[in-house]
Amino acid sequence: MNFVNNMSTCPYICPSYGNNLNAEVDRKIDKLKETGKSACTPYVPGCVQPPQPKVYPPDAPPRYLPQPTDTISGDFLGMGTIDPWAAGHLDWTPQAGITGVRPVVDKYSITRYSTGQWRKNNEYILTPRAVNKAKIFETESKRDIANAFTNMDDKLDESNKQLDKRVEDLNYWKKQVEKSLKAITDEINALDQDRARLKGACRILMLPEAISRECLELRTQRYEPDLVRDDAEQELIREVAIVGEIRRVFMNTLSKVEEQMAMNRAAKAAIEGDWSDKLTSLRLDRQNLKLTPDSNLLFFHPGVARWPENATSLEYWKHYCVESIRNCEEVRKKSEDLRNDLMTAIIKGSQDMKLQADRTNVALADTITATEEMCEKLEENLKENLQTTADLEKLIDYLKDSLRKIDERNKLVMTRLQARNYSRPNVENCRDEAQYALMAEAKFVKETSQAFYDKLREAEAVRSDLMKYRGDLEKDIACKRKSLNIDKDRCSRVRAHMPTPEEFASG
Repeated sequence: MNFVNNMSTCPYICPSYGNNLNAEVDRKIDKLKETGKSACTPYVPGCVQPPQPKVYPPDAPPRYLPQPTDTISGDFLGMGTIDPWAAGHLDWTPQAGITGVRPVVDKYSITRYSTGQWRKNNEYILTPRAVNKAKIFETESKRDIANAFTNMDDKLDESNKQLDKRVEDLNYWKKQVEKSLKAITDEINALDQDRARLKGACRILMLPEAISRECLELRTQRYEPDLVRDDAEQELIREVAIVGEIRRVFMNTLSKVEEQMAMNRAAKAAIEGDWSDKLTSLRLDRQNLKLTPDSNLLFFHPGVARWPENATSLEYWKHYCVESIRNCEEVRKKSEDLRNDLMTAIIKGSQDMKLQADRTNVALADTITATEEMCEKLEENLKENLQTTADLEKLIDYLKDSLRKIDERNKLVMTRLQARNYSRPNVENCRDEAQYALMAEAKFVKETSQAFYDKLREAEAVRSDLMKYRGDLEKDIACKRKSLNIDKDRCSRVRAHMPTPEEFASG
């Protein structure tokens, strides 16, 4: 009898009972559909509708191309009881969505693209972009080929014109050089004394160069942060460069003295060499002028379309032609001027070395002062860092103590909730105000504990940064002391042996 009375309240559909029970279930389903909750209704036999054909506009494109009825965000699908994501059998209860006894979706419920996106991809694939590009490329290529051959013909005419002009210039200067060959005379000047003094100055010049290079070598032993190109480094490099320039001037002057002793022979040889070069160039340019695109002796020569390393400008070539012809008239005056230039180079070079040595000493003194001040500042920062680290460690201990107290509060509220949730019998296990208060307290304690743990991790990270910064400070202090030892002690002692201008000029 009780079983019959409970039939009206059973949530399941049983076909062995009367139509009154089915009608009652249908009324409940219709009521849920009216409220917009059709996805939560149970399956009822006969609820599946026949297929309805899709209606497209008369002027719509083919079905595989984008349609006016396509959505922008994909297909909007609802979720019903027997949709593609259902589990396959219908043991459904109204409490399934709340308790989670049935899955909402399964492995068939997620698709990657919508139908509209599929049609959009079809339209992109069918667009003939490559064919249009090929036609445009063919038209442009033919036009470019025609323009290229026209421009090449113009360039060929211009090259022939310039070659003809060049042949005329070479022929004129070759005749002038042939006339100058007859005017060369012999003249030799004695420069032994000045040459000996110049060689002595070259020997003394090795000492300041060795001192500068040793200072640069010592400064390379500085630690990494101090390996900077400071003012002292630049002055030392400039000092080495000045020594090299003075040596270059001395060697050039000495070379000029040696050349002056056989100037007549050298001048004649230069004129003859100039005449030979012009004759060779004239023959080559005449041969090039005769060549055409239809000539037989034409070959590929890779790498020739660039300026050679020894190529000269046209202005220099004209200047050289004039100077080569005037060489014989300038031999005597050149010998006299060479002796004056020799003494000037020795005196000016010694003065420049002295001035540069003073600049280097001042730069080293400034660098030493700045390094000492920086070292003192680093030591102050190290003391401050140590104090900050100690204070932070106290704060970390305080945070750990606070977390232990919070854990006690957490255990308290958990113990209360355990007792109320699992020890109260039957209907007494209700959600009263005390239960809500305990739940709120548990949530607050958990959030507070998490926040304090975050602060503890942050504090430990800051302490790690402080320890790293401490190591950097100690390393930098050692670096600065090493730099002071190099600049203040070793470099200063070495530079005390720099030669004076008098020693330098006397040879």
